[in-house]
Amino acid sequence: MKTNRLIFPGFWFGKSSVEEAKELATLGVGGFCFYGGTPEELKSLIDILQNLAPHQLLMAADYETGLGRWHENLPILPTNYTLGLANREDLTLKKGFLTAIQARELGINWIFAPVVDLADTPNNPIVNTRAFSADAKTVARLARSFSIGLSDGGCLNCFKHFPGHGSTKQDSHLTLPEVTKKLSALKEEDLLPYRELITRADSIMVSHLLVKCLDDKMPASFSKKIMQGLLRKTMYYKGLIVTDALTMKATNGLNPIDAFKAGADVLLCPEEPFKTIKDLEHAIKKDSNLKERIFYSISTQEMMIARLNAMHPLPSRNIEIACKQLDKETAYSVLQKLNPQINLNKRNNINYLILDEKAPTDLPPFLMTLKENGFKLTPYKEGKQSTFLLALNFDDYTAFKGTVNLSEKQKQLLQKAIDKSKNSTLISFGSPYIDEGIKGLSSFLPLASKGKDFQIAVAQHLSGFLDF
Repeated sequence: MKTNRLIFPGFWFGKSSVEEAKELATLGVGGFCFYGGTPEELKSLIDILQNLAPHQLLMAADYETGLGRWHENLPILPTNYTLGLANREDLTLKKGFLTAIQARELGINWIFAPVVDLADTPNNPIVNTRAFSADAKTVARLARSFSIGLSDGGCLNCFKHFPGHGSTKQDSHLTLPEVTKKLSALKEEDLLPYRELITRADSIMVSHLLVKCLDDKMPASFSKKIMQGLLRKTMYYKGLIVTDALTMKATNGLNPIDAFKAGADVLLCPEEPFKTIKDLEHAIKKDSNLKERIFYSISTQEMMIARLNAMHPLPSRNIEIACKQLDKETAYSVLQKLNPQINLNKRNNINYLILDEKAPTDLPPFLMTLKENGFKLTPYKEGKQSTFLLALNFDDYTAFKGTVNLSEKQKQLLQKAIDKSKNSTLISFGSPYIDEGIKGLSSFLPLASKGKDFQIAVAQHLSGFLDF
């Protein structure tokens, strides 16, 4: 029964079986990782599963940009990239705190964040806005603040994706990416945040990457050299080691039990959790030496739970107002740093072009706010001349997509629009790298956060109405 605590099934609302989740909780898995659902659905299910389990469960979620990423009508907070532009530790700490406070209200107590990958590869299809910076020291400093905020709000953290997903050009949801950096560069860059924050890490998520300078045969999440060698022995890490989700295509053909044998303490989101339970039992019967590893993994999990129970989060007060204020302060700080020279004029018509592959049917909050502030907005018509072109992008990384930034078709459309315009501004609330290869822009704002209140704050500032 206790060996089942190494297994953390995924639960996708609208897809996963509630009855199976109940059975898994009764069997004594260590916890669950949740995706989607309404806040009410999530809270209700967590309460049921906690009551069924023979021990306290760790309930996890990927709330990297706040709870709004997975639950409608809850705030989407600024991305790490945007906070990296602002370069303010106080705002990053506030983001962690607000995330944790809201998560605890729903029963989530373990946040799979912060991301400490480096933003050093613009066409990386999966890191993108999730990274604070290309500078390792900046990443470490801001990730520390975020983790403090999580603790203050009553949640455990998880630093990811060890040993560094930033330099890859493939999505590990689709294939096994390769890291080709030399060991010296990996140590100076990707591993620096882990070295500086190793004692702050409640857990570390190991990624499905082939890091050739460390192990040229096995992905990091299945590598004894990386987990037991580098992370445990060389870096002296004592906390919980978690695999990235085992549903990802990068692990095709690999048995989750081999990740445990190699050093993982938590098998996250195995494709077939009931089979993984049986396979784990079989592996332990076959190799009695694994019992010591089981004992260490469960003991580490117990220490995490004890640390969790020692936290005393403050009760939430005016969360919605606090989230809006965070968006407002972040927008102001970023725009002050970028100092955009955008001459919005209410006397001139603004032709707007939304570049998203799936354009919204309604005006996004940014444009709606401009309209409410008296600006004349007209959709851009291909081939037409315009005095002022305002091109907008909201697309950023998406799991299982494999691409990021603009397609060739989108680039051609944008370039033609710029060529026909006297003055052109490109604002990206999504990926900050979409200007590559685009010529003739008057200004480009890589804002990289698309939450409603952030968009409104940006529009208010550019309209001259945002005041502190």
